[in-house]
Amino acid sequence: MQKNLTIDDIEEISQAGASAVPLPTPFDLKLITKKIPIKYCEYKISNLADKMFVSESIGISSKGILFQSLSEFKKGTLLRIWVEIPDYWSRKSRVVEYKHTEAPTYFQVLSRVLSSEEILKRGTKFQILCENLTLDSVDETILEDYLNSNGVK
Repeated sequence: MQKNLTIDDIEEISQAGASAVPLPTPFDLKLITKKIPIKYCEYKISNLADKMFVSESIGISSKGILFQSLSEFKKGTLLRIWVEIPDYWSRKSRVVEYKHTEAPTYFQVLSRVLSSEEILKRGTKFQILCENLTLDSVDETILEDYLNSNGVK
């Protein structure tokens, strides 16, 4: 019988064959290496969904997200991030009792930039590490279940 893994248990994740990225930050984020499509932008009232940048996560957990960006963000900048898990609404509909006429394909996270590192010499690409500030508890459960079921290949 396979043991259920938790996101914080790096040793068990490594033994299961997935890689985890321990990041030396004040918050001791431990991210599972998983590519998940995301959309992101600086958090402003005037931002529109069609103006968001598109990327994918390098590492992700309920505590933070690591991804690459063509834009640099200063430390402390608030980002609005949409995480697009496959079959998101079908997963969420098993947990909640309400219905949607148009099923969402993503959940939203408010994150704070912890670091922005230049990864190309000309400064055309940056690696952004964010701490998640707000993540709905239901969405957190869905993310953890998805990472535990699919992230350990």
